[in-house]
Amino acid sequence: MTQKRALSCFLASVILLPTATWGGNESRSAAYDLGNGLIEVVADFSENAIYWCGVGDYALLRLAKRGNTRIYVWKGPSPSTARPGERAVTFGFTPPPGASTGASFTTDVSVVGNSLSVGQAKRTCDERTASG
Repeated sequence: MTQKRALSCFLASVILLPTATWGGNESRSAAYDLGNGLIEVVADFSENAIYWCGVGDYALLRLAKRGNTRIYVWKGPSPSTARPGERAVTFGFTPPPGASTGASFTTDVSVVGNSLSVGQAKRTCDERTASG
């Protein structure tokens, strides 16, 4: 291997290293604005933290929502409207009609009305999973 090629390989590995070691859940989901304050999150596999991470990341970084803003589950895992053939969870910033929105001690995205703050949802990005 030439010295120039060795240097190129080294620089490429250094550039790629931070993305590999940040290692949260951000890259495992994609969020889509459905309008009317609803956000759909499609995840590469079904795990509560992945969905919360997707909506928390989107709310904080794309919508500039405050950390204490509540995010509510509007629709649990179901077929995606943004990416047909995939599963998604729909979230909103107001409680869904008719849902119980009492104190929640779970991050279960199948419970309509379940909520976290934007800050709490964003922190789920730091959770590591058995698969990752």
